[in-house]
Amino acid sequence: ANGRVYLTDRILAERNERVLCFDAQSGKQLWQHEYPARYTVSYPHGPRATPVVDDGRVFTIGAVGHMFCMNADTGDQIWKSDFQADYGTELPKWGMAAAPLVDGQKLITLVGGSSGALVVAFDKATGKEIWRALEDGEVGYCPPVILEFGGRRQLIVWHPAAISSLDPETGSVIWEVPWKIRSGLCIPMPRKVDNRLFFTAFYSGPMMLQVGVDSAEIVWRGKGTDEQHTD
Repeated sequence: ANGRVYLTDRILAERNERVLCFDAQSGKQLWQHEYPARYTVSYPHGPRATPVVDDGRVFTIGAVGHMFCMNADTGDQIWKSDFQADYGTELPKWGMAAAPLVDGQKLITLVGGSSGALVVAFDKATGKEIWRALEDGEVGYCPPVILEFGGRRQLIVWHPAAISSLDPETGSVIWEVPWKIRSGLCIPMPRKVDNRLFFTAFYSGPMMLQVGVDSAEIVWRGKGTDEQHTD
């Protein structure tokens, strides 16, 4: 982004995560932001979520729920949120993995917090909460995405209990299709095909939805029970 490369990693011996910025042409390290992050998740090998760069800022989410907004040029911290401390998040088994989504002035991301804070929209400049939505005992790993159906922008959030469509401006639910996902393994971002939306889950197999302006219905669904058996 703008001639720079942003990476995240973990220093195992020190139990710290880092955000690193390099010059894309020379590989020279320009800055780093290091912070303590004690891992309690499986596969403890560093942050999973891709950094997001927007309007002079870089947004990162660590494996155990540390979210930072930093100056993209200098690495100076602008604001932060600790999902476990601020929202009571119970981490998914394999850690926080979904990258945040920028939409206008909002930064929308999975938080997995209590009191209806599965997904939260923050003011990207200040970190102030704009809205929160949905309740689920598990967080999942699928990043939220905004897609348009029937001329209406819909925020699609696939979480372990259901597929939910939200109004990106308010967080209000437009429609919801229940779909219990084993081990919370909702991972791949859904794919839009015309007015349809395709999902696939490790244990549960694939599913296709037909989506309208304010509703959705199942077109077809696989019968798989795991990654090998599909009868």
